[in-house]
Amino acid sequence: MVNTNLYETLPFLIQSIGEHYFYERVTCSIQALTPIAHARIVSYSQTQRPVFLGENSLSEIDKIYCESAYLLDPVYDDLYDNKNKEFVTLDSLINDDFNESIYYDTFYQRLGWSNETNIVIGTDDDTKICIVYSTKDNHFSQQSANKELTPYLDSIKAVILTHERMRGLIQKNQQIECASLNDESKRYSRLDSLNLTKREKEIVNLILDGFSSAAIAEKCFVSQGTVKNHRKNIYRKLGIKSQAQLFRNCLQ
Repeated sequence: MVNTNLYETLPFLIQSIGEHYFYERVTCSIQALTPIAHARIVSYSQTQRPVFLGENSLSEIDKIYCESAYLLDPVYDDLYDNKNKEFVTLDSLINDDFNESIYYDTFYQRLGWSNETNIVIGTDDDTKICIVYSTKDNHFSQQSANKELTPYLDSIKAVILTHERMRGLIQKNQQIECASLNDESKRYSRLDSLNLTKREKEIVNLILDGFSSAAIAEKCFVSQGTVKNHRKNIYRKLGIKSQAQLFRNCLQ
């Protein structure tokens, strides 16, 4: 049967792709299902500690998990076994002596969850994003929750993967902008060390930005002849003979 609550939240999830509150909305959508008691979203990596997504602050028990307990988590061990399972239940991975394990003693019993299920979503790199939820009472409610989520699994995976790709592009653009700012900072630092007038430094910057003499003249409200005179003076002071040498001196 179609769950109208979850169906109605899908447009809101799509609208929030790329936003900082995206995972908070995903969590709220999952938690709206009647059988589900708790829901979290965790990002796992083979090279870094796990991260809880869509949460502003971590409780002490969350910190314990992210710092060390995750290494004892049977689900974490199962994530990278190349089986590509979409639903992973904790009960399918543990033995009868689970309640005597270090993981249970140091973390899981304090968490107070039962009937844990993980929806596993693999991204373009080694990251696995898990929608983790527990149900309110017995295995019947767990099966009911899984059944309600199954029709929306592809849609949920699609919005999360789209969000992750967009987030990756945003981060890449930010890195490019930072590198550009660093390059500009280095350029200005080099120019400050040169024996040029303020106007000559302005002309150099415009040349380095790719402006022609005509465009520089228009931007500086001077004639092209004046720009050419500035170029001659700049080349003479720097001991160079070409624009290529100017680029090498200022950008390398």
